[in-house]
Amino acid sequence: MLLPLLFVSFGSLAAGNEAELQRLQSALSLLNQEQQAVYQQFQMVQELRRASAQGVGGPYTTQLGPPRNTGEVPNYTDVVEAQKNQIRRNDDLAQQAEALYVKYSEIEDRKKPLQQRIYDLTIPK
Repeated sequence: MLLPLLFVSFGSLAAGNEAELQRLQSALSLLNQEQQAVYQQFQMVQELRRASAQGVGGPYTTQLGPPRNTGEVPNYTDVVEAQKNQIRRNDDLAQQAEALYVKYSEIEDRKKPLQQRIYDLTIPK
């Protein structure tokens, strides 16, 4: 009499574990997708930073248009303003990269308990 009740208990426990496992895997999949999108954004920002740093003469050199062969000297104020804008842009890109790195790390931290629970449910003890 007790044996059928025991089988029913184990059967419902296994079904409950299976449902939990599916929910955990779905949540982990969503976090992986979010993390991948953040990583792709990070890569784009890093590429913008590299392109900016490879400007002629270094990261703080600014091109104000095509070189002039007319002997005209560029306006000092325009050159200084363009350099300030370039520095500001580089700083903004660095801040964006840092924020994306932090977000990526936060997602990784959110994944760890899900991964541990999946491991606990799938690995026999």
